[in-house]
Amino acid sequence: MAARRRWLPIVLGVLLVLLVGVGGLVGSCAYLVRRQVQVTPRSSAAEYEREAAAILERFPGVPVLVEDGPSGPVLSQQALATRQKRAATPPLQNLNVLVFSPDEHKLVRLSLPFWLLRLAPDGHTGLDVNNVDLAKLRLSVEDIESAGPGPLLVRRAKDAQVLVWAE
Repeated sequence: MAARRRWLPIVLGVLLVLLVGVGGLVGSCAYLVRRQVQVTPRSSAAEYEREAAAILERFPGVPVLVEDGPSGPVLSQQALATRQKRAATPPLQNLNVLVFSPDEHKLVRLSLPFWLLRLAPDGHTGLDVNNVDLAKLRLSVEDIESAGPGPLLVRRAKDAQVLVWAE
């Protein structure tokens, strides 16, 4: 009977530590997502265009890495080769997404740190924003890093305007 009494506090202590640890992990993940996503309601297409133009101006002469083909997005080998020939650049910090939804009049900004992308189990981004289908490309984090900073995708469609870039 005495042996059971000694183990009970130990088991309860371990369970409490695990519960606090899981709670901390969930809270940290929620905080990270909250910091990385910004939604601006009641936005306009003009606001998106101004912000997208300012972003693209930061990358003069850098071609867009992904082009829209007849069957969906296609990695431009020419753009990849051009971007890889550039001088060495510092390591990429973030993969950014800017989306404007004309139906909802919302401007959404998303910034994903590359350390988080590198944790992907198969090394691929699997990014699929508003039916952009980048997941079909099987674009790896290494592909994006080898291309260096610059625009990955620019799409202007009726249902959404999307800009994806790395820096």
